[in-house]
Amino acid sequence: MKRSKRKTLGITVNAKGQVIVTAPDYIPMDKIEEVIQKRKNWIIEKVQEKESNLQIQPKRKFLSGESVYLFGRQYYLKVIKSNDYHIEMGHNRITFYVRDLDEAEAKVSEYLGNEFRELIAYKTAECLEVFRDRYSIPVVPEFKIRKMAKRWGSCTKDGVINLNPMLVAASAECIEYVIFHELTHLLHDDHDDEFFRTLKSVCPKYKYLKEKLEKETVLFEE
Repeated sequence: MKRSKRKTLGITVNAKGQVIVTAPDYIPMDKIEEVIQKRKNWIIEKVQEKESNLQIQPKRKFLSGESVYLFGRQYYLKVIKSNDYHIEMGHNRITFYVRDLDEAEAKVSEYLGNEFRELIAYKTAECLEVFRDRYSIPVVPEFKIRKMAKRWGSCTKDGVINLNPMLVAASAECIEYVIFHELTHLLHDDHDDEFFRTLKSVCPKYKYLKEKLEKETVLFEE
């Protein structure tokens, strides 16, 4: 539970299925517990929904015939043994020519990682420019790519914004939503009304994109 200067009590369930209660300083604990009990069924429903949306799937092997998602589009993999290592990209297929079939998994992972880093370098600069045109931020953020079990992004008090490499499967607009969400945390620690007003000003479709991201993009074990 968090205490804040907000005027009303708020209950939210984050992407990890954790219940967060934010309440003004003047509301006593017994009143807070009473509100939680009244909303018990809603809380259980939301926790189950989040846990379902962020279901962790077994680690992938990246074999021929398997599909991968790259920036919101589905591609089928084809792995061919060849002394000439290269990659060919078609309309809905990515073909990897590898010297040893056992190295296919590493090559596919390397390719997806490189594609993600290239897009993130562009998108973070673009989103940061939009955000700074509207707001004065206390620190210029440092963007990093970091594996996280059940989070798409995070923002530290020092202004380090971490982005999950599994976002490589998400559409560009969903990736933009995550970046804007974390940039908003540079101004607001809590998910209060001011946070969402700020987020909406730079990402008007944030509710739709959040739902789309959680429903269509799956986290996999590393």
